[in-house]
Amino acid sequence: MDRQILNLFISRYRGGLVLVAVASVLLNVLVFAGSAYMMLVYDSVLPSRSVPTLIGLFVMLVLVYAFQAVFEAIRSEALLGVANGVHDDLFGAVHYATVTRPLRNGPDKGDGLQFTRDLDSIHTFLAGQGPIALIDLPWVIMFLIVLASLHWWLGLTALFGVFVMAALAIISNRRTMSGSRELSNITSGRSAAALAEIRFAESALAMGMQDRLVARTSGWEDSFIGAQSYLSRTVARLGGASRMFRMLLQSLILSVGALLVIDGKASGGVILASSVLSGRALAPVDQAIANWRGLVAARAGWSRVVQAVSAYRKPPAREVQLSRPSGELAIRDLWVAPPGTQRFTVSGVTLQLTPGQVLAIVGPSAAGKTSLVRAILGIWRPNRGEIRLDGATLDQWDAETLGSYFGYVPQVVDLMDGTIGQNIARFDPAATSEGIVAAAKAAGVHELILSMPDGYESHVSAGGVELSAGQRQRLGLARALYGDPFLLVLDEANSNLDAAGDAALAHAVLDMRKRGGIVIMITHRPATLGPATHIALMQAGRIADFGERDAVLARIQQANTATRIEPGNGSDAKDDEAGTAAASGVSA
Repeated sequence: MDRQILNLFISRYRGGLVLVAVASVLLNVLVFAGSAYMMLVYDSVLPSRSVPTLIGLFVMLVLVYAFQAVFEAIRSEALLGVANGVHDDLFGAVHYATVTRPLRNGPDKGDGLQFTRDLDSIHTFLAGQGPIALIDLPWVIMFLIVLASLHWWLGLTALFGVFVMAALAIISNRRTMSGSRELSNITSGRSAAALAEIRFAESALAMGMQDRLVARTSGWEDSFIGAQSYLSRTVARLGGASRMFRMLLQSLILSVGALLVIDGKASGGVILASSVLSGRALAPVDQAIANWRGLVAARAGWSRVVQAVSAYRKPPAREVQLSRPSGELAIRDLWVAPPGTQRFTVSGVTLQLTPGQVLAIVGPSAAGKTSLVRAILGIWRPNRGEIRLDGATLDQWDAETLGSYFGYVPQVVDLMDGTIGQNIARFDPAATSEGIVAAAKAAGVHELILSMPDGYESHVSAGGVELSAGQRQRLGLARALYGDPFLLVLDEANSNLDAAGDAALAHAVLDMRKRGGIVIMITHRPATLGPATHIALMQAGRIADFGERDAVLARIQQANTATRIEPGNGSDAKDDEAGTAAASGVSA
């Protein structure tokens, strides 16, 4: 897959790469102009003392350098175009992999942004001097041939220098590979720890935990400094050694040239020309070593990006689009485990709901209620069983299209940075004012929004910290109702609501019921059971009871009464039934 994607990009940007190659050929050919100028000056101009010849040669040299500047700009611009194109082509797939990975494999140990950093390292390398050094490396052979043509001792001395520089490059590769990998892992963990501290900042300050948390995460900082120092020290030492050896080699070639002149086997111009050519021959090797860290990071990043894009590939758009759902929701033998685990939190659930029905899911904590609705919404993939809407499995719709038919209010409502209107409209660029206001009115939050300084244009930051938990929950309900969804899922959507909020929520559920939608709500409060037509009691991931609301409530109350009066029941059984009654929101 790695080679396939690489070949795809090579074919897509063949024009830019050809332009880079042609510019590199011309640049490396023009490099000989400086050496030729020195030889002509020393061997022709000085002996003849011809000023016009010197001026003519100098004018030609200026023109050559001007062309070099133009070709250098063309090559850099072409490489930048390739780098930007690769970034743009990969960004969507990388972003999709970044947000999809935790939904399939569970929370990342780091900050979850490794793929994004990998893409940045690829772009930085392609837009920098690293590719130029690699492109120029084959020209080392040409410079060695030219040096050998001046005299074989010059070529042999330069070849020795190339071998030494190559050895330094190999050592640099070995030492920076493992160091870069370790630094990448540490950076990810360090960022995750910092983000966790930021999220916990209020509680930490209130409970006097800040210093302890700083001490707890300081280990990441020490590891980061250690890994960064190791890499910087390695690159600096090897880069310094490379530069020093390059200077020494130029002096050595100059000395060899002087010996040849003394021996009458070369002219005076050869001394300077060979020194310049040797420096130019070793420059790509020296530059490659200087950019080796970026090359290693880009190569490792490319490998991870290719794996991510292959593993978390976005499904192609379907040619045949199903119509808006309007029929039953059927769940058959559903088994669900949280991403990244093998522990089932939903076991063998079978349900069927028809339009106009409102299902209240009750049960003790950790009974699998939230896991069930996450599978119904397509957030988590079922391990076994199937979920069908209008007779079709959920994957027969495009995810974005299906999501527009769903409304979801999670336990904790998160708002995105933007206006209240944008958040309600789910950041739909085609949203209309009528649709936004209608959703707000359906959630009973229209008057609340109007009371804010800028109304629907009021800005909220990420997380909506300017608002109370109840206000965020009501705005979350408005967002869920935007676009008149067919399926509305409420996961303890009333946990922070006051009496007015409860009334608005009940009204919204009744409206959904009247227009033929399906509502699934998880609740621990009896006040929200009024609009429900059916109740499902979950225990240990299974449906312990399911049916019409009044019948299930009667059975739960009867079971609770029998538990209290039945003699000989152990305390564990009583505690379990009492917990079930409390979780279902039904008093004995």
